[in-house]
Amino acid sequence: MTTEGKKLAQMALENNRKADALGEEIREINDKTRDEMHRIQYDVYQPKIRALEKESQEAVQQVEDTGNKAAAVKQVEIVELMRPVQEVKRILDFLRLDTKEDLNILDSEITYPDRQLHYYRENLGLIYTDKYLNIRLFILQNDKPTNKYQLDLVGRCLFPEGLLKLPHDYGISGTPYHASPQQILREAPRVQDLRDWWAAHGLSKLEWLNEYLKVKEEYEHILKTYKLEDFGDFVTQLCPKCMYFHTIFDNYARYRNEVIKCPRCETPMLDKQPAKDGVNAK
Repeated sequence: MTTEGKKLAQMALENNRKADALGEEIREINDKTRDEMHRIQYDVYQPKIRALEKESQEAVQQVEDTGNKAAAVKQVEIVELMRPVQEVKRILDFLRLDTKEDLNILDSEITYPDRQLHYYRENLGLIYTDKYLNIRLFILQNDKPTNKYQLDLVGRCLFPEGLLKLPHDYGISGTPYHASPQQILREAPRVQDLRDWWAAHGLSKLEWLNEYLKVKEEYEHILKTYKLEDFGDFVTQLCPKCMYFHTIFDNYARYRNEVIKCPRCETPMLDKQPAKDGVNAK
């Protein structure tokens, strides 16, 4: 007769074998599941996904290319349309130049700081002058051990940087910051070397001077050809005292009820009335 202990032991052995068999079946199921998942993911769907991604990228790229080409065509049209607009803007910038501005460069304006008061300084005088540009030439001393003398030109021009690009070198002692042009032409160990260089080359080394002469000719042509009334629709404020004006091209912030003052003479500017029936209102 079988004891209760033997029955339990026999059941445990039997159950352990069954559990081992089920565990092996689970491992086989997991292996098959993993293999099938890999097959579905990498063999079945990944090629489809790659194909769809490629198709998507090509479709997006085509839309982008088409849009860029269409925008480029419009941009070319804008550039062409803006040519007369830019021309008008430049004309207006010329018409509001302050022809009463003092363009003289005084000898007293070019000074050394206190620590350099004993440095060499020679004013060679005006080397160019007309209605719109004055240039003085100086030999000044710097702090360099060898090439301690420099040939400097300092001038004032009616045309601001937006209309004409002029040289603006740093390192010229005592020069007014807003003076333009400012240019170091030459450095040398002896003053006479600079005098000789200038005697040999003179204005021929001022490459920007040719551009200045072109802008000067352009300005004089504008003065003969146009008047402010021709472009009244572009004017937004006008100074009743000095006739300085703002245009639609000017970008400035204006607070509510703020009175805009003329940047030239501080006079309150008058808002230009909108045009009526195609005619500028006075």
